Formats: sequence, structure tokens, C-alpha cells
Amino acid sequence: MFFTRRSLYLTLLAIPAGLFGEGPLWPLLVIGGVAVLCGLDWVIAPRPRNLTIARPDVKLRLGTVADLTLEITNSGSRRIKGSVRNGWPPSVSVAPSTVAIDLAPGRRTTATSVISPTRRGKISAGPLTIRSLGVLGLAGRQQSREDDATLTVMPAFTARRFLPSRINRLKEMEGRSLLLVSGEGTEFDSLREYVRGDDVRSIDWRSTARRGETLVKSWRPERDRRIISVLDCGRSSAIRIGDEPRIDSSIETTLLLAALSERSGDRLHVLAHDDALKVRIDPSRRSNMHQVAQALADVQPTLTQTDWKAVAAQVRQTVSTRALVVITTALDSGVVPGGLLEAIPLMKRHTIIIAVATDPTLVTMTETDGSAASTFEAAAAHRTILEEKALADHVARLGATVVFASPENLPAKVADTYLDLKEAGRL
Repeated sequence: MFFTRRSLYLTLLAIPAGLFGEGPLWPLLVIGGVAVLCGLDWVIAPRPRNLTIARPDVKLRLGTVADLTLEITNSGSRRIKGSVRNGWPPSVSVAPSTVAIDLAPGRRTTATSVISPTRRGKISAGPLTIRSLGVLGLAGRQQSREDDATLTVMPAFTARRFLPSRINRLKEMEGRSLLLVSGEGTEFDSLREYVRGDDVRSIDWRSTARRGETLVKSWRPERDRRIISVLDCGRSSAIRIGDEPRIDSSIETTLLLAALSERSGDRLHVLAHDDALKVRIDPSRRSNMHQVAQALADVQPTLTQTDWKAVAAQVRQTVSTRALVVITTALDSGVVPGGLLEAIPLMKRHTIIIAVATDPTLVTMTETDGSAASTFEAAAAHRTILEEKALADHVARLGATVVFASPENLPAKVADTYLDLKEAGRL
């Protein structure tokens, strides 16, 4: 049951009744009369359960908005006048959240709201609250019902701004990398007519004999290479850099790699791991980037320690040939012996990139203003930076390539490293 403002205004009539009436009985009569009218209004109000409401699932990218349409049907035998509140958790902004309805029996209507989430992941919808007014408009019936609608908020993919320039570079590589002599990381491309200056070792004598003209073979960088993107979902990925946790930069890096590998003809595998495997994505015939975005939408960091030996075992199970392994993590106390440093030798047959998102505030903290507090703060920041560099040197000696960048620039630097390795035939 609920009461409207009209019942409140009628109740306020008890004040002048008490001031100008004779005796205290008049205010009580006014309040009692309003209570009786509200009770009658509640009794004769239509039942909210006669309304059928369909709320669909919605998918959108973080930072965008979407229209959510409710389909409301009056399946009862009486006219229903009231409102429906489209409830969602506080992380989802809904405008308008409440819509008025006035439906005759058997009629149907739609109500559209604009939803704007503030975090990624799969968000379950809140309750639908239905209010049915009585004839007098003083009170009515109220019902809240749950449904299984969900909102899937995929990563923002702000790194897509780096995609056009990297695709252009990839096109240039494919255009200018036709070679006359085969080598590591190359595959046969086509035959063409010999011109003066070509290397005689590239002449295809069998084709020349068949065609009656001198033909040479051309080669290009190999396609269909395997890439494995490993996302560290352990405690180090929960650290916030600026306004976002470190894992968000890992997801952005993976999405950019997915877009580039799809364009270059390589195949991307994705592993999200903490103390156990959380998400595994293998390449498919449909758009791999869209598949990766959907699968990583609900990946959140945990406070457990990442099991790096289990990560190495997953990498070995994923591919049986040489591959490029991109690990997005942090170089801190989480990679001391027993962690990543012992796992890298287990993956030595692969080309390994360690991508680390650095915190720009550390550089700011190294500056002092002469006070004792800022001096100690600067010393701690310098120590953290030196430890990070020492770990990076150790990782490099193990054969991995370490890429440092701020969270917003890390996807671009990893993509450039991938293209450099591809151009050099080292994938």
C-alpha cells in the first residue's frame, strides 16, 4: 500500500479544523475520514499483478549509453492507472527511472529509459516496482517483483584510437616485406617475372621451364602465428593507478592485440588467471575481438596470489608450437622466486613480452619540497622504482622483453613491440 500527496493535503485540513472547530473532536474526525477514504481507495485499486512487464537484456560498452525499453501489458479486466519504476543498482544511471501508465484492459504500451553504467561487468537488474492508483487518487496498491534481466557492460576499449595507425603500419609491412630469399618467419607468396638485379637464388627453375620465361619466388612474413595474452588477475592487478585498477589496462592491451591479430591473420588465445584459470578464449571463425570483449567484461581482480607455474602449464596446454606470449602484470613483490621468475624458464621456447603499467604518481613522489615527510616519501618512491628496474633486468636476463608504459599508453607500446617482432620474423 502507498499514499499519494493528495491524501497528505487532505490530512492537513485537520489543522484548520482544530483551530476553528469546537473541541478536539474535529481534527480526529478529519484524520479518520481521510484514513477511511484511503482504505477504500486501496481496496478498489486494481491489482498490480495483472500487469505483465518484459525487460530485455542489454549489452553496451562502458562510457556509452543505451535505450532500455519496457513492454507493459494489462492482462486484467480493469483499467490500471499508476506508475512503474525501473530499478537498477546505484552503478547504473536510469533516466527516467519512473514512468506513468494508464492502460485499458488488454492494451499494451512501451516505456523507454536511457541507461548509463559507471562500471563494467555483468550487472543484475533491480526490482520492478508497480503502483496502481485507486479511483480517488488517495492511495493504491504497490508490488515489487524481481526478474532475471542483466546488463552486460563491456570494456570501454579506449585503446581503439591507436588502431588506425597500427593497421596502416601493418599494411605497409605486408606491402614492402615481399622478399626474394626465404628465411625464418617467412612463407611463399607468389611468382613474378624476373627483372635485372633480382637474386638468382630466388629463380624457380621448374616454373621457368613450364612457362618459358624466367620466374622468381617472392616471400612474405608468415601469417597464422599464435599469440597468447595472459592477464594477471591476482592481487597486483587490483592496485588502482589513477581512477582505474591495473587490470583495466591489461584488458585494453588484450583488446588491441585482438584487433591487430585479427587484421594480420594471426590467432589470439586469451588466459585470465589468478590462483586458478578464470577465463580461457580460443580463436574462432567469428570476430575474435568481439568474443574477447564479451568474455573479459566480467573479469575482476582478486586478492589471491597468482599461481605462475599453473599459468606456464596452461600456456603449454594451449599451443604446441612456438608462440608469442604477452603477460600483463606488475613487477613487484608478487614476482619474487616462487612466482613469475620461476615460470619464465618453463616457457622459454616461446617469445615472451612482460607488459607493465607504471604509476605516474611515483615519479611525482620523487620530488621533495624540503620537508622531512616529503624526503621520506621520495626515498620510498625511489626505492620502489629501483626495485622495479632490478626485477626488469632479471626478467630480461631470463629471455623476456619488458615493456613499461603508463596505463593509457601500454596497449600502444605492446602493439608496437608485436609488430616489430612480426616484421623481424620472430613470432
